Order: sequence, then C-alpha cells, then structure tokens
Amino acid sequence: DGFPNGGVLVRRGLQGSSRLHAVGIVALAMGLVGRTAARSIEIGRIERRAIDERGEILRAATETMTAQTSALLRLSALPLGWAIRSAMLKDDMGSVDTYLQRIVQERHVKGAALVGADGKVRLASNRKLEERQAAEVFGGVALNEQSPNVLTTDGDLRVVVPGMGYDGRRGTLVLSYMATTARDIEAPKPES
Repeated sequence: DGFPNGGVLVRRGLQGSSRLHAVGIVALAMGLVGRTAARSIEIGRIERRAIDERGEILRAATETMTAQTSALLRLSALPLGWAIRSAMLKDDMGSVDTYLQRIVQERHVKGAALVGADGKVRLASNRKLEERQAAEVFGGVALNEQSPNVLTTDGDLRVVVPGMGYDGRRGTLVLSYMATTARDIEAPKPES
C-alpha cells in the first residue's frame, strides 16, 4: 500500500471524522463551482471576441464587395450608356424606354432614369418620377459628371453615366442599385 501499517491509521482517520468528510466534500464542490465559473467567464470572453472579429470581417468583406460592385457597375454601365446615347441621337426615345424597363428587371437594380439636359427626368422605370426635377429626385447626386461615376447614397449605389451628343450633353443615365452586404450572403452549408 505504501502506507505504514498498511494505511490502517489513515483509513481510521478518514472513517472516524465526519467533519473531515464534510470539509473534503465542500472543498471539492467549491473547486468544481470555481472551475465552472472560470470556464463560463472564459467562454463569454471568447464569444465576445468572436462576435467582434466576425463584425470586423463582415465590415471588411462588405467594403470589398462594394468596391468590386462599383467597379463592375461602372464598367457595365458604359455599353448601356452608349446604347442610350445612340438612341437619343436618333430621337428614338422608345428604345431608351425599352432599355430602362429592361435593366430594372435585373436583380438588385432598383430603378433607372434618363435625365434631360434641362435637369428634368425625361424617362424613368418609375413613371411617377418623369417630368420632375432631377435635383429633387436624386438629391446629392452630381449629374454633370463627364465620365461614369458610382456614388453611395442611403446604402444604395447610384451609377451616373453622361450621354454626350455632338453638340454637348444630351442627358444623363442614373441607375439605382441595391448594395449587397456580406451579411446578405448565405454561408455555405458544411458537407456531411
């Protein structure tokens, strides 16, 4: 046993003292409670840190997505602007209207409008906007840009494409695009 006298004295001491038993049980219970509390506190810290890190990752991913989306919108708005410019030079406003009505059928495109050189909305996917002042409808959007531009307004992206004619500006195309955040994208399901 490794104890003198076969551990008889130690066994006798443990068997004879109920107070020693109670103290031992209380000490073990307090140790378990302390360990559980410490573990719970540590888990809380880890969870808070994970939430903070997730928020930072989502913010960075959203910024990256917005920058990439802006670049792609600027690039894809150029051919649409050229098509609209060509139709305007031919006074074919029916084709311009067809382009506007078609583009809003695309996912995340909220609206499209053609602003005339006089600052009034000439055609729009939302007919209620037509003949209104563009400054009133598209507040904060510079319509006199010389090249395609993408602006962030109210969480949406506004694509502004000038339509230049031979003798000056014929109009400005304005697209409203619903910006996507990293939170909007569904995480892939783990494979089983």
